[in-house]
Amino acid sequence: MKRQDGQKGMTVLELVVGMAIVGMLVIGVVTLINHEVKGTAAARASVTNSDQIRGAARWLCKDGCMAESTNLVEGSQPVDNLTLSWVERYECVNVPHTCSYSLSGDELRRDYDGTVTTVARYISGIEFSQTGDVLTVSISCTPPWIGQDQVVEKTYRIYLRAASGG
Repeated sequence: MKRQDGQKGMTVLELVVGMAIVGMLVIGVVTLINHEVKGTAAARASVTNSDQIRGAARWLCKDGCMAESTNLVEGSQPVDNLTLSWVERYECVNVPHTCSYSLSGDELRRDYDGTVTTVARYISGIEFSQTGDVLTVSISCTPPWIGQDQVVEKTYRIYLRAASGG
């Protein structure tokens, strides 16, 4: 019998070891991709929440600083809708304005003198209360593509304008 100097082919043991190494590499790559996807979704949710709340707060602050009165009862429990009233005074002419905020589904709607616009989306809750001339607004935001663990809640205090005759 002749002895073969060169080996031809692989043994079953070498194939099993090779498949195990490839399997571990695949599991590692899949785990890395899964981690990146979840991290991206969390970052997207955080940015969306902050942006939506900031947009709502901008309109609420703008209108709240103009407001001379609200529909809120001072010291009562917070409510989920708000109506602000004020009078703009131009050279001997008083122009009354009203602006109301309410949730419609997950959209925060602003009705300014009969014109309704959406100022924020994905709002899961909003509460308004008043103490003296300070309006307190608490806003919760949850985008639909992320679980309830990504809720962002912010509270703002807005000083109302003092009513003046004119």
